[in-house]
Amino acid sequence: MKKFGVVALIGRPNAGKSTLLNYLMKQKISIVSDKPQTTRNQIFGILTEGETQIVFVDLPGFHKPMYEMNKAMMQHVYDNLDSCDLILYLLDASVPLGGGETYLLEQLKPRAKDVIVALNKIDSIKKSRVLPLMEKLSTEGFESVLPVSALTGDNVDALMALIRERLPEGEFQYNEEDYTNISERFYVSEIIREKILQETRQEIPYCTFVDVRVLKEEENHVEIMADIAVERKSQKPILVGKQANMIKKIRKMAEKELTEYFEKPVELELFVVVKKNWRQKPQFLNRFNR
Repeated sequence: MKKFGVVALIGRPNAGKSTLLNYLMKQKISIVSDKPQTTRNQIFGILTEGETQIVFVDLPGFHKPMYEMNKAMMQHVYDNLDSCDLILYLLDASVPLGGGETYLLEQLKPRAKDVIVALNKIDSIKKSRVLPLMEKLSTEGFESVLPVSALTGDNVDALMALIRERLPEGEFQYNEEDYTNISERFYVSEIIREKILQETRQEIPYCTFVDVRVLKEEENHVEIMADIAVERKSQKPILVGKQANMIKKIRKMAEKELTEYFEKPVELELFVVVKKNWRQKPQFLNRFNR
């Protein structure tokens, strides 16, 4: 008996959704950062094991939108929840339950029977804190609650068993060798953006956009040219760095990871350009509808 289902991965920013998706897929699908709101696009991870095929949809972190870009991100979250078979809600158990988390729980209550709550980051908290939180969620109508660690994999097997049990019967919708919906060009842009997130100041990551203009794969090497767009002229020297040290570091880090991905040398050229207020302009927002 084959099973097929779509599982939405949702949660507040920095809940660990991308870390969990990469752990489940046993390879990097979504970028990981300790900064919130790093996932902008709807990213699929397609996991086929035995008679089960699961499409995990890593949605942007749930937050109050301040820019047109963020409004578009949140609209995609709501749209995709309606089309999913299950909702896997990651809750950061290492921090107190705040107003944002409470608001998200209220939004999920009407579909509580379709929600599996994963209390993430149990590797960094005392176990005595977990049980009261599980009991609270149960009284709110969320019956499927499991403590997990996306970082270490603790209890993730039990989580997967519960997901498989809850999936509907159905034929596979993707080839068994498929593992993601994203293109190589988009993957490259995300790897570059991940390095920007890791290395730049707090004000830079959220106002950058990576546009891969050239991706040419030869027999023995790969040539890539990409623009990194920022919103203001004052941000450009921060990203470039003194004597171009910052942009060189980002390039080298990205080249190293992309070389592993393509399994051949990568020659990466990066150009920092200014696109004033790009997060408010519709022509850029369709980039987040992939």
